[in-house]
Amino acid sequence: MDTQTLIRLIIGLTMTAIVGVLAVKRILWLTKLISSGQPTADERGRKNHLGERIANQIKEVFGQTRLLRWSIPGTAHFFTMWGFFILATVYLEAYGVLFDPKFHIPLVGKWAILGFLQDFFAVAVLLGVIVFAIIRMRAEPKEYGRASRFYGSHNGGAWLILFMIFNVIWTYALFRGSAVNNGNLPYDKAAFFSHGMAALLKPLGAHGNEIMETVALLLHIGVMLVFLLIVLHSKHLHIGLAPLNVTFKRLPNALGPLLPMESKGTYINFEDPAEDAVFGHGKIEDFTWKGYLDLTTCTECGRCQSQCPAWNTGKPLSPKLLMMDLRDHLFAKAPYIFGEKDTTADALVDTEGGLELAHAGDGHHVPESGFGRVPEGSPLQATRPLVGDAEALGVIDPDVLWSCTTCGACVEQCPVDIEHIDHIVDMRRYQVMMESEFPGELGGLYKSLETKGNPWGQNAKERLTWIDEVDFDVPVYGKDVDSFAGFEYLFWVGCAGALDDRAKKTTKAVAELLSAAGVKFLVLGEAETCTG
Repeated sequence: MDTQTLIRLIIGLTMTAIVGVLAVKRILWLTKLISSGQPTADERGRKNHLGERIANQIKEVFGQTRLLRWSIPGTAHFFTMWGFFILATVYLEAYGVLFDPKFHIPLVGKWAILGFLQDFFAVAVLLGVIVFAIIRMRAEPKEYGRASRFYGSHNGGAWLILFMIFNVIWTYALFRGSAVNNGNLPYDKAAFFSHGMAALLKPLGAHGNEIMETVALLLHIGVMLVFLLIVLHSKHLHIGLAPLNVTFKRLPNALGPLLPMESKGTYINFEDPAEDAVFGHGKIEDFTWKGYLDLTTCTECGRCQSQCPAWNTGKPLSPKLLMMDLRDHLFAKAPYIFGEKDTTADALVDTEGGLELAHAGDGHHVPESGFGRVPEGSPLQATRPLVGDAEALGVIDPDVLWSCTTCGACVEQCPVDIEHIDHIVDMRRYQVMMESEFPGELGGLYKSLETKGNPWGQNAKERLTWIDEVDFDVPVYGKDVDSFAGFEYLFWVGCAGALDDRAKKTTKAVAELLSAAGVKFLVLGEAETCTG
């Protein structure tokens, strides 16, 4: 074994061992954190239809279909992702070269097509980095404020990732180019980029290229190892977690109905709820493991923010910032969840000093974020409310929580299938049913629902007025008929369909179509009440 190989082995394997230990420790911590979430009441419902879930994986992860809805950033991301899949073979070769300068991958290691693909995707990744940099410069939050989808994101971390990807490519270029000059690259001129770099490095001479290959090889491995640690401690966790989140997404592929209310892994029986049942989410520990997976998967890309009608009309709600606040609170509270830190009163700072410390936080540097009301390492993270105003040190401000229209644009746009609406609704449920805290405007609505069974407070008999406006018979259960026998369908009209003038037009049109088609249907009329 010559000196160059010995140096490569000692430095390369030492770096790998150190980073390997740190990476495994972080992965185990993240696994422990996510699995500490509450079980879902329907665990099977998150894991059934395996064939459809595998198809979703192939389509959304490998095909990048959701990202490609935005053509330019989607295309750049597509080639960057596939670039790292292909460049994984380069790292396999790099570790082999630590032991043997002439190493090649068995069977395929001398195929010209592999060498070409490695170089093609290296160039594609470099171009992708340039595209991403231009996109970020053209949407700089400091210049465009709330109009930028990166407003409130960890933009410094994003630039660091782009810098690290660039480092991967230039160290790749030096390593491969010098390997060509040393006669160690197993690919012919199909590896066009490597041979082009070799021409640039030729003037270094034989000895210079030998040293360059060793230095570039170790730098290439070192950059990858540092990159791995950065990913495990940043928003780029989605590299590993997004495929899991896509797998366990809701099926069918739509926002769908609100999920039934559950507590501690079981559905709540409203006729006889358990004494310790929690209605909704009042603290971060109430979230399910799927909720934790959603929070840790967020990429901070801001697509949800850019499409949110609340955000675009000046409201404080950003689905992205809401997920970031919840995620950062989860990470900050993790030591208390695991029991590694004490949550007793003696372990917490005094109230006056704590409040002074709390309001020194800057969170995500934007006023719409509530997480920064308490510094990340403050003991107050253990006791602060999940929802509350600035004085209460809440993670999510009530104005943020109640600005959501539940339209689902965020869920539709999210490239990693985060289910924002489920979490917003569960926090609202807790506020209403456990704390009796909700906007004053809803007081009248709730009273109308309780006494009249509809949001407008109209009498039940008003549900039948639309029937008088059509020229065909619409049987009403309990009035015209006393049995469902002989009917094919029960037409559920709903509050808006029966009471709102615009919605009644749709109701009458549907009823007319059913009648014209000869469908035997009936309605409940006054027996209907609001379903929420």
